[in-house]
Amino acid sequence: MANAIRSLMALLALMLSTACSMDTMIQNMTSEEDRAMTQAFIDHIRARDMAALEAMIDPGLWKESVAPLEQAATMYPEGGGETRIISYSMNSDGLGDSARTRKDFSLVTTDKRLWTTTEIVTLQEGGDPVIIGWHVDNSDEPPAELEIMENMGTVFLWAGIIGLVILIGIVVLVVWLVRRSRRKSANPVIS
Repeated sequence: MANAIRSLMALLALMLSTACSMDTMIQNMTSEEDRAMTQAFIDHIRARDMAALEAMIDPGLWKESVAPLEQAATMYPEGGGETRIISYSMNSDGLGDSARTRKDFSLVTTDKRLWTTTEIVTLQEGGDPVIIGWHVDNSDEPPAELEIMENMGTVFLWAGIIGLVILIGIVVLVVWLVRRSRRKSANPVIS
């Protein structure tokens, strides 16, 4: 029984250490294709690759997007910068190829001096997803969503640690009560 308890504790500690990051949760919720598509969209904006962007954006939105895309290219940090998905939501009205699926992404690209937030809305109706909405904004401060995400990661970590401590306390109490019960049954009190 002690080995089973130790194994359970080790498993819970491992799960706690790997699952308490909001980044990890978002990575697990989004597909590799979605992450690649959102990164490609940002890369195409930064490179001013209008042909690639036109292929990604809904034709009804394309004409009004050309000039804003040119302006958006100047809003990203010079050179490189790390890009992270900071929020994601999905809504689907069914299953299979005929399902209509809308996905909303918020990404932040930063070089730690400039923070650029890119919002992307996609719609998929049986084929490849098409961008039906987008917005780019920048600031010299981290966006509120990023701070919330990092704070939630800390909350999840502490909640997991507290949960693990409580579970350990319960297991110790159960083991103590079982041993105590066995001792009493082995040494009956004679009156």
